Amino acid sequence: MSQTFLEVRNLVKIFGKLTAVDNVSFKVEQGEVVTLLGPSGCGKTTTLRMVAGFEKPNAGEVEIAGRVVVATNRRINVPPERRDIGMVFQSYAIWPHMTVFENVAFPLNVRRANRQEIKRRVEETLELVGLANFSDRPAILLSGGQQQRVAIARALCLTPKIMLFDEPTSALDPEMIKEVLEVMIELARSGMTMLCVTHEMGFARTVANRVIFMDRGQIVEQNIPEEFFNNPKSDRTKLFLSQILHH
Repeated sequence: MSQTFLEVRNLVKIFGKLTAVDNVSFKVEQGEVVTLLGPSGCGKTTTLRMVAGFEKPNAGEVEIAGRVVVATNRRINVPPERRDIGMVFQSYAIWPHMTVFENVAFPLNVRRANRQEIKRRVEETLELVGLANFSDRPAILLSGGQQQRVAIARALCLTPKIMLFDEPTSALDPEMIKEVLEVMIELARSGMTMLCVTHEMGFARTVANRVIFMDRGQIVEQNIPEEFFNNPKSDRTKLFLSQILHH
């Protein structure tokens, strides 16, 4: 029996006069892959950043693995590094002057893990993302797709309980998108709990357990992929899908 792993309750984020996220609530079960879809500026990334702890909500709560990590009414705000999450951004955010190994090992060094543990974890995650033979290579010499896989390995080496992806393929050339998606698909198959902001409709359709569609800071619709794509309920969802799928 699956259990709720991530619960977002009534999240609100206001920037000046703009309500970017407006009373958003949803759950992610353990081992589930959930995708956040919607037009640009609809609040997907802001929601993800509040779950991760990089953005502080004006109201609402986030609970990860049974632990409340943010609750505005109780003044709880656990920092990102203590939330047991792995986050992969649009930009790879890797250090070009370091080798692949050094990049992946960086968060473990910050946590002062011992050298044997670092070596083992880095080798394991590089194997997982298909970069085992690139360990000593300067990161600056890698392709965009390879650099994004280094970023995924770096997030994984901390053995997070949930992985958050913020459009990890949007900065990549088309031929490099496939190699990053393959890593994400492999992670999903391994049972990793994942929340992904993405424009990759194929991934959302075939890999996700559930699709959440947002517009103007609110959740418009959520459903299993088959129902969401083949039988959308709201007119806003229908319009979005007609523009995206026939683009």
